[in-house]
Parts: sequence; C-alpha cells; structure tokens
Amino acid sequence: MEPADFAVRIEEVMTEECSSYECVLVDDDEIGRLWTFVIEDTFSGYLSVDDNEESLKVRTVTVGINLKDITGASREELLELFARNAGLVSANFSVMKFPVAADAEEEPLIIDEGEDVDFAGDEAEPELHDMLIIQTRLPFEAFAPEDFGGYIQNLLFQADLQLTQADDDEEGGLTDFDEDDELDDDFDD
Repeated sequence: MEPADFAVRIEEVMTEECSSYECVLVDDDEIGRLWTFVIEDTFSGYLSVDDNEESLKVRTVTVGINLKDITGASREELLELFARNAGLVSANFSVMKFPVAADAEEEPLIIDEGEDVDFAGDEAEPELHDMLIIQTRLPFEAFAPEDFGGYIQNLLFQADLQLTQADDDEEGGLTDFDEDDELDDDFDD
C-alpha cells in the first residue's frame, strides 16, 4: 500500500474506531505521518509511520497508548515496571516526555518534528512530565489499517494484565489506575 493510500485508509478507520483523532504531522508531500487519537473518551494514543532510513531501513508503523503520568515514580517502581516488559508480546512499555499545560484550561503544546520553538516574553518553557506508554511497532507492509482496533485492544489487554499483576503484588503505587488518571482531555480539539 502506498503511503498516501495508507493515510486515507487509516483516517477512515479512525473515524469509525475513535471518539476523535487528528493528523499532527505530515511529510513534504502533505501525506500524514503522525496521528493522535482518543478512544471512547477514555484512552488517548498515537499512530506514526516512520521510514527509518538511517537505522532499520524498513518503514514501520507504531501504535501507542498513553497510560499514566509517572513523573513522581521512584527508581524502584520504574525498575519493577520495566521488568514487566518481558511479559509483553510484540509490545513494550516506554516513557515519553510530555509537555504539561500551566493551567488546566490551557491546551498542551504540540511540537512538530524539526520545528524550532521560540518562547516569547515572560513565558517559561513548558513543564515536561514523564508519560508511561505501551506501544507496538510493525513493518509497514504487515500493518493493515483495518486491524487498528485489534492492535488497540491487544495493547489495552496486555497493559491491564501487566499492571494489574503489579497492583496484586503491591497495594497502590505506580500502577494504581483510577478515574482521576484518565488522559482523555490531552488530545481533544
């Protein structure tokens, strides 16, 4: 499938599967490369297409789901969490830096790849938090846009399985998810 056809098809699928989505990065030919999405107004995530010309030399698709802000996690909690990567199948936990708005009503800062950011006047640089994500990465040719929902369900199942095990091992802590931890507002329009 050509990248332009893929972009059109994945947006059709996201229209059906997601509460909302947005293409936040396009290439020089105006073909979508990175989308953020919200599912059932509960889970937010992203889908990206990468050429990997300098590393793998194989075009890939990455699907990721934002799980929890882990900025305040202890070293021991992080080591326990990342030890659980061994229990994941074709997926991994990872941490991304995520800009946080100064007040709750301010939109999060989204920076396009290669874009220089100039913080004008008295504005300080945005505070960056550590966001725990679960993601899977596949060869572009092996990813069918129609399977998007299946990949999301698989990631959610694995995250729930691994993080619930952590909750059973320890009461509360890093992997204690509750209603207040929803990230649905992070990518809303």
